[in-house]
Parts: sequence; C-alpha cells; structure tokens
Amino acid sequence: MPSHRHHLQAFMKNPDAEKSNAIHSTSGAKDYGFQGALVGGATAYGWAASLFVETLGNQWLDFGWAHVRFRQPVYPGDDLVVVLDDDGSFEVRRDIDEVCCFSGEIGRGEAPWLGDIGVPSRRPPESIADPLPDLVLEDVPVGEELRTREVHLSVADAGAYARDKQVETLDCFYGSDASIHPAWIAEQPIHWLHHSYNYGPSIHTESRIQHLREGRVGQTYRVAGICRDAYERKGHHYIVNDTEIRDAADRAVARVQHTAIFRVRKLEAKRSDQPN
Repeated sequence: MPSHRHHLQAFMKNPDAEKSNAIHSTSGAKDYGFQGALVGGATAYGWAASLFVETLGNQWLDFGWAHVRFRQPVYPGDDLVVVLDDDGSFEVRRDIDEVCCFSGEIGRGEAPWLGDIGVPSRRPPESIADPLPDLVLEDVPVGEELRTREVHLSVADAGAYARDKQVETLDCFYGSDASIHPAWIAEQPIHWLHHSYNYGPSIHTESRIQHLREGRVGQTYRVAGICRDAYERKGHHYIVNDTEIRDAADRAVARVQHTAIFRVRKLEAKRSDQPN
C-alpha cells in the first residue's frame, strides 16, 4: 500500500496570456490539439518534490536523485494526488479519473544511472547567441557542448519563485540561506538550450536529476551541457541533453539529463494523450 499521499490543485497564472512557449497558453496549446494550456513539467515536478523533501528530508537535496517521466498533460485546475511508495516509486494522478500524469522513482545517494550522464568541460560563460539560430533536427550538434549560461539566483527571486510559481509551503525554500528549489534545478536545461537556439513550442517529457550538493540562494551559477541525442518519433522531434550546474565555488550542485519535444507535431483534433 502507498505510504505517503499529498493532494494539490494544479495552477497557472494567466493561462490565456501569450507565452514564450505557446504550449503553456490556452490558444497555443489548442493549436496543437490539447484542451487547454499545459502546465510546465518542471513546475508540476516541483509540486511533487515538496513531498519528497518532507519524506526524505533535506538530505535528499544534498545528495539524492529523481527520475521522472511525463505521460499525460497537467492542466490548470486539475486536482492531483501524489502517491509515494516506500520503495521510492511515485505517481502523480488526476484525482477525478486516476489517470497518471507523471511518474518515476526517487532515492537518496547516487542514482544507478548517474554514470550515464555526460559531464561537460568547465567552459567560461558566454552571452546568448545573437542571432539565435533555429533548432533543426538535421543540424542538432549531437556530442557537442553548447554555450555555458551564467545565472544569478537572488534571495528575492528565489523567494518569488517558490511563492508565486510553486506556492511552496516548506520553510527551507525561503530566506537568506534558503535551499534552491528542485523545480528551479529541473528547468535549467530548458534555459540553457534557449541560450544557444530558438525553438518551440516544446514539451518536457523526461528528466533524470542528481543532486550533488545542496545549492543555496544568493549565488551565481553556471549551467553547461552536451547535446546527447536527437530523433523523431510519431512526428515529434526530440532532443536529449546532459547538463551540469556548478556554484560560485565551481562545485557541482546537480547533473540533469533532460528530454524534450522541441518541435511538436500539430494535430487536427483534440487529444489528451500527449506527454507534458
């Protein structure tokens, strides 16, 4: 029987507004056959991650891992239940129909797949590509490193992220010595890829996340990475990237293998069976 459950309601500010990723807006998502705006995968993962921290403690943020696979869309207003079993497996289901929106496994220590994530070199940060080239399946630089991105996470920005985007209730994500939110870690590969390429609409489909050190707010971080793979499946164009986040002292905070659809196949009719 499941050992831990957490109920929550999915939300999004202004789903009808235009977004940089059109899949997160009502009209943009409907253009691709969805019934409404899709909640971002990293955001939804962050809601579940709060239960992981409550269950495994802050040690999980210091040296723990998660493997998450997105299966069905999460829409604003969905009532969700997070089910975490004693063996570390979890599911996030819509309460009304028990459909699994995303699932995976978590654990303390080193993930069994950590060695499969490529480690980029410690390149200095570069400015965003200007102009940004379009990401095209035939030209994806598989095996190559892209531009290193530098990002400062201020105390104020981290607090606003936890409060406004995650509606976080855990105290460890607020204040001058707060921990970095797991959702912030999970979404960095998205911003890193946008640092080198223009693409979208896009859909987050899978992440492998290894926390190597508990990151703290008020620091500047570098995100570097390697294009691992690119392929087509059922008309969607996918990309897989291996990234590493390092702190101001050049210590690895996390490694993330991120898989996303960077070119979504346009559908002629509504469907609800696309990954988020």
